[in-house]
Amino acid sequence: MIHLMKNPVLKRDLKFRLRINKLIPAIVLRYICIAILFLLVLLVRLGTDILAFLIAETVMIMLFTPGSICDAFVSQAGRHDSYDLVFFRMSKVKLIVGKLIASNLYNFIVVIISDIIIFALLASQKKFNTQGVLYATLVLLTFMLVSSVLSILFCTIFQRNAIAPAFFVYSVIILLLFSVIIAGPFLERTENQKAKNLITKSAIYINPIVMLSRSLGKIDIMRTDYLYNVADPIVGRGFTYPDWRISCTAYLIVSCFLLGLAIFVSFIKRNVVLSIRG
Repeated sequence: MIHLMKNPVLKRDLKFRLRINKLIPAIVLRYICIAILFLLVLLVRLGTDILAFLIAETVMIMLFTPGSICDAFVSQAGRHDSYDLVFFRMSKVKLIVGKLIASNLYNFIVVIISDIIIFALLASQKKFNTQGVLYATLVLLTFMLVSSVLSILFCTIFQRNAIAPAFFVYSVIILLLFSVIIAGPFLERTENQKAKNLITKSAIYINPIVMLSRSLGKIDIMRTDYLYNVADPIVGRGFTYPDWRISCTAYLIVSCFLLGLAIFVSFIKRNVVLSIRG
């Protein structure tokens, strides 16, 4: 922790983001988004109570994270940091790690406040499912990391364009969130049984909402009214739910790989710029 706080990018960005005129509107905006998403989850009957809130919080994180990361890397201040990186004034690892942590500050705060509220509600109802909430929090943080790393990678590739990285990241997020629905047409058109099994398993394993719901216990979210109808090709196949720990571990491994790839790409781009200038 002490080593992290010596990171000049992290120190400057935290100082900027912890200003009251920045902090309060950012937290309020995120909770407004959660409230709207919570009502939508209730409306389509994907979940109730804590599960519905956690689903809304997950989607909020996946929506806000790319914007925060892209702004941190492609804004004027972000480009200034990249300039420092190119000319060896700053380690590429320090820059990327500093931006990764600082850009997720508001999301971290929302997760902590939400967990406190959830634990208080559970205590008042004498329903202490502490383990389930902690597991769900771990899944939330995993999704935050995945969204962040994807954003960093695309921002590193499209360094001077904020639209391109955001487009690609949100496309991947949509694919993950709606995987059980998107897989339907492919299942209906595929005759090969092995291919059908692979599509079904892939759609369920990569789906964030399925993983989140399973972290809270043996919740059969696929049997809710909405998903039962729109994801009928998968629901009707008698699939076996994956262990959420396996999916979470896979997400973490992929995130580490993508983060390493982003660092490698930034290293290559730096060397190219130096060779052109030198």
